Amino acid sequence: MKKTPFIISGIALLGFIFFMTGVMTGAKWIQRFDDYWNSIIRVGITDTKTTVISYLTDIGGVATICILTVVVIIALVVMRKVDTAIWFGGIVLIGGALIPSIIKNIVQRPRPTYKLIEQGGYSFPSGHSTGSTVFYGMLAFFLILYVSHKWLRYTIGILALGIVVFVMYSRVYLGVHFPSDVVAGFLIGNAVLFSGIGCYFIWNKKLALWANKFKKA
Repeated sequence: MKKTPFIISGIALLGFIFFMTGVMTGAKWIQRFDDYWNSIIRVGITDTKTTVISYLTDIGGVATICILTVVVIIALVVMRKVDTAIWFGGIVLIGGALIPSIIKNIVQRPRPTYKLIEQGGYSFPSGHSTGSTVFYGMLAFFLILYVSHKWLRYTIGILALGIVVFVMYSRVYLGVHFPSDVVAGFLIGNAVLFSGIGCYFIWNKKLALWANKFKKA
């Protein structure tokens, strides 16, 4: 059980490396992958639909994620869980912002030429996909920890996944990312998310051992 999060993280990381290698080497399967999913996602494009999605896509944007992260950190501090607040903020900052930014500048993949909205910077991986995967995944993890009903746990997990999938869809629909960008963002986001969860369990175990030592003393 303790190793499970790290195993999932490792699998996600391998998947990301697979996509990153494909993009950097100009592999034909990446082109076929992008063409296939573009043909499914980028259909029924209208001005109204584009306007609505361009607003809703910001639930995975840097500004929104930063604001929500600050809210969560403040809530944890008020609950006197300062160490958890630092851990939460650190994972979101490193996994949701720093890592994708570094990778973008390494890969330097140009954005699609068929954008429906203006968006600067490089394309791979999708920062929105990575950030939303890490933040909403972390938030769901914490909520699930404090919920006893199984149906509510499943609901929280499904809602979090639904938000992330929508953000991925919206980035492709708007033409600011290739499908391989958002999938790669989802994979590296999960690699960070589950490694963070694994570290959380290890950290909690150590805290419990230290607490027991002080009680015995």
